Amino acid sequence: MATSGYKANVHYYLQKDCWSIHYRSCCYQGQYVIIEGSWSTEIKPNRKSNPRGWVTARSNQITFFCAEEAHLPQYSILLAAAERRKGEQLRYNKVSMTFNLERGYSGLLFAPGAAYDLHPHQSSDVDLFSFFEGKEDVIHAS
Repeated sequence: MATSGYKANVHYYLQKDCWSIHYRSCCYQGQYVIIEGSWSTEIKPNRKSNPRGWVTARSNQITFFCAEEAHLPQYSILLAAAERRKGEQLRYNKVSMTFNLERGYSGLLFAPGAAYDLHPHQSSDVDLFSFFEGKEDVIHAS
């Protein structure tokens, strides 16, 4: 995991029907949470209250926003990019207290109702030097 930023925990907050983000002594909620970069799951089965399982990442990797903000340009672009990279759904089994995925390296999308591992960013298909094709005589060494 990255070493900058604070350790953050993300879990589903059932009473408010949203995702909850905790780091340091702060708690935030959002319908959408996007983690860019590595993440892992953590389980504390002997804990007296819920949650007993959550996702950890660094605070500087996390972007969160509510449903009302999802249409704003900066968030809609982020959300659309994350939606295109959606991979396997992250599932938590309350009975056995296990996650189906233990960690990921490309990111995680928490959306209303589900969380998804993100595939790595696609590299650009644009060849930066394609405009030189067929023009070998443009640069001559003297």
